[in-house]
Amino acid sequence: MRTALPPLLWRELESLFFSPLAYIVLTIFLLLNGVSFGVALQVGNGAVTDTLAYFLGSGHLFWVVLLIWPTLVTMRLVAEERRSGTLEMVLTAPVRDGEVVLAKYLGAMVFQAFLWAPTLTYIVIIRRYGALPDPGQLFTAYLGIASVTSLLTAAGLLFSTLTDNQIVAAVLSLVFNVLAFALPASAPLLGLPWLEQVAAAISMQEHFVGSFSRGILDTGVLTFYAAGTAVLLIVSTRSLEARRWR
Repeated sequence: MRTALPPLLWRELESLFFSPLAYIVLTIFLLLNGVSFGVALQVGNGAVTDTLAYFLGSGHLFWVVLLIWPTLVTMRLVAEERRSGTLEMVLTAPVRDGEVVLAKYLGAMVFQAFLWAPTLTYIVIIRRYGALPDPGQLFTAYLGIASVTSLLTAAGLLFSTLTDNQIVAAVLSLVFNVLAFALPASAPLLGLPWLEQVAAAISMQEHFVGSFSRGILDTGVLTFYAAGTAVLLIVSTRSLEARRWR
């Protein structure tokens, strides 16, 4: 059986890249990352490792971008199509719900890779001044960004399947992202050692500070993000299937 994934993916990419909102999102994204890089240079005080660790892991603006941008990209993926009625046209075509979900997820990931790609120019700037970043640190930092973005994109897609209002989808997604970030960080306040261990295992911030932004590759952490993404995509598919039979 032929897969409908390539044309569905191309349709999503056209929708994302040819939207005026996409370039507003890109502009704001680059501005925030530019400010974040300037702060990272001051915090790092000339040390390349510390500068990159702040810019791609521990900086406040880094987390603002990482938590909010998947929400902005995914909020309209399904909700807007439900509102406009185009989703029904897609679902009545000979395509599987899993292909629709996967196409929307991959389209959102490709678009976000496009957003993050210009940040590599900052690495070029560092090299032009004679500083040589560690390739391993760069690789794990961007791998960490891809892992967290993958999980949050899948979550945003799920919430977008639950409503025909993209603002509601964005709010639900953002609440999820903030809670996923904040709750593990607050676990030590309860004074329960076992809970602290669990929180450290699922904490996005801990993953970056302890491994990704320091050039350490933890396969257990990667498995956590891959499994979480897979579960959310499966639930999104079930949500879309339920929509088909309403």
